[in-house]
Amino acid sequence: MEQNLETIKNIIKNGGNIVVLGGMEVMLETGLNGVSAEHIAYDIEQKYGYSNDDIISSLFFSRRVDIFYKYYKEVILNKDEIKPTSVHENVAKLQRYGKLDMVVTRMVYSLYQRAGCDRVIELHGSVEQNRCPACGKVFGSEYIRNAKNIPLCDVCNVPLRPGFTLLGEMIDNGKITQASCAVERANILIVLGASIRSPLCKYIIKYYNGDKVILLNKEEVPGDDRADYRAYGNVSEMFRYVTDF
Repeated sequence: MEQNLETIKNIIKNGGNIVVLGGMEVMLETGLNGVSAEHIAYDIEQKYGYSNDDIISSLFFSRRVDIFYKYYKEVILNKDEIKPTSVHENVAKLQRYGKLDMVVTRMVYSLYQRAGCDRVIELHGSVEQNRCPACGKVFGSEYIRNAKNIPLCDVCNVPLRPGFTLLGEMIDNGKITQASCAVERANILIVLGASIRSPLCKYIIKYYNGDKVILLNKEEVPGDDRADYRAYGNVSEMFRYVTDF
């Protein structure tokens, strides 16, 4: 594996116009659960009486906003402080070096932005972009976490709309187009913490025309052989190594 990582490191060092697809494993390394929290699905159903997919649906939000926001606070915002990891910081370093074109992610915690990236497409929105449906005022994750019950707009006194896409809602077509165009013009495509067949990659990767798909993930998954270069293990450690130049 060390030889693979050295090859990947040289490709990144000598290349540019990089697009990073940031996957779920990167998020899980922070200790956060994500919106759907598939890894604790059984515990969620036992605690809330509904499946995670039920709770994060648009229909459930419209009918049981109280349970939805309990889940939002306890499961999605399961850590008091949301901090980027070395993965996010090293992606930001690629931007400072002028190598990064774009980050595309389905994760909703704005961790790349917290690390200093401003070239990020969050396909499913962000926990930092909760809005009042009446006046449009935006509220961050701290406001949601600290609300005693259902988070209400401090101007209109109505329940806030979560800043991320719910099941049953359409993803913003503009974001999909922007992400597809970024992948299409990329020289190097780096898949971090996701498999080639993951929801993040399986549709968007078809727009890549190059021969430098780099995959770094926790473990191998069928279909990963579509990547040109790959390595498995701790994503933070591997990415730190290949960006240390």
